Amino acid sequence: MNDDSELNEPSPRVTKGALTRTAIMQAAKRVIAIDGFAGMKVADVMAAVGKSPGAFYVHFKSKEALLHELLAVFQHRLRVEVNAPLRADEDPSAHLENRLRTFWRIYREDWPIATAAFQMSMADKQFARAWHNIRQQGIRGFAAVVRAAQKSGGSVGLDPELVASAVTSMIEYACYNWTAATGDFPDRFIDDETAIGVLSHLVLQALRGSEVPLNQ
Repeated sequence: MNDDSELNEPSPRVTKGALTRTAIMQAAKRVIAIDGFAGMKVADVMAAVGKSPGAFYVHFKSKEALLHELLAVFQHRLRVEVNAPLRADEDPSAHLENRLRTFWRIYREDWPIATAAFQMSMADKQFARAWHNIRQQGIRGFAAVVRAAQKSGGSVGLDPELVASAVTSMIEYACYNWTAATGDFPDRFIDDETAIGVLSHLVLQALRGSEVPLNQ
């Protein structure tokens, strides 16, 4: 007589492999947060997983390959959770604040990955291409928001893609500087509401396109 639990149970080999792979990725993120990507040692990652260093290479060719996979997950989260289109019945300002809130949450959770990939993009062509693709994804999404704002009289006469590039650069680098150990405030914890409040104010001002005299 067959045991129903055995029939419904996935292949132990596949399940264990997938669980180990996920555990390695999570452990790597923790090690990167402490030591940085350059200082990350495979042995330290695998010690956190409870496996030998050699087991790492069953799942990843190199620690760079691991970072690429972590970055792909990060990009997927941004595409699915942040680049949500504006609904017809949705207030544009509230929509934008929700997107900023989601971006900040993802960045705060995955800042070791974003920081490592950004730093690697300065010297490695593959990471430069990967980071460029993430940037372009964000720029395309935000340019659509700019075009919607222009229909209501905001940012009139400005190139939507250039506005999107400038604003997303500000957002990304602000998040980097507010989370990285080498950022502007290494000894200060910036809470979610403060970060989102500042970013929302600046971005909404940019979209409105109001000109303020320099002498005010």
